[in-house]
Amino acid sequence: MTNGTNKSTSSSNGPRFGTELGQALEVGQFFLVYQPTIDLQTNAFAGVEALIRWRHPTRGVLNPVEFLSELEQSGEIVPVGRWALITACAQGAAWHERGYRFPVSVNIATKQFDDPAFDTIVDEALTSSQLDPMFLILEFPFSILHHDKGNIAPRLELLHELGVRLAIDDLRPSTAALTTLESFPISVVKLDRSFIAEIPESSSAQSLVLELVQMAKTRRLQIVASGIEDAEQRERLQLNEVNTGQGFFFSEPHEASDIDTFLEDFSIFSGKPL
Repeated sequence: MTNGTNKSTSSSNGPRFGTELGQALEVGQFFLVYQPTIDLQTNAFAGVEALIRWRHPTRGVLNPVEFLSELEQSGEIVPVGRWALITACAQGAAWHERGYRFPVSVNIATKQFDDPAFDTIVDEALTSSQLDPMFLILEFPFSILHHDKGNIAPRLELLHELGVRLAIDDLRPSTAALTTLESFPISVVKLDRSFIAEIPESSSAQSLVLELVQMAKTRRLQIVASGIEDAEQRERLQLNEVNTGQGFFFSEPHEASDIDTFLEDFSIFSGKPL
């Protein structure tokens, strides 16, 4: 549940929000926005990523960079993450009812995954929403692949068996990272936005992208480029055969009602299927 721009960082100043953060879910102050993903090869609409926001009663709308680390440290990320998953699945199912058949990605924090009931929570979210599992993408940080190594593979396999797709978020490609991916049922890899910024100027970054693309072709991995900010980045990624991308170059995150308008306009002006 990131913000579509910067990731949260831990604060050394202690809790900023106190009991407000723990009560925000109960009183309905959290809401989701959705950032479109675009197929870089065909310009077709490819999906959305669900991102959390906090409508604070006195500070206005807050991005996760302002509260996510505190949410994680307090443990409140577990119930809030469950709410986000259920809400995103329900919204995805609503879009599908209207004929829009695209996946919805939901970020999963390590503490959520550590919950022994996490696979049950995912199954219940799918069942209650009636969302086809193949249209749900669960995004995990790369660090999770090194977390509790004895149990990580079978737990990811349980999720894979539910029919959902598993993604690794914020990846900075390296030979070691690509080797690690081969051991798990990962079907989507998201390139870190800081890495994307290096691509136009760095031949080594371009070489790593090409290596990842070749791996993707043999393993049927989908590659998503995060944080595309300009036409040069988009063109370079397209030339390197990266599948899809998201970023402010295409669209900032929007609430679901605005995504409905975006979908209608996109279909009309692009002439591409949704």
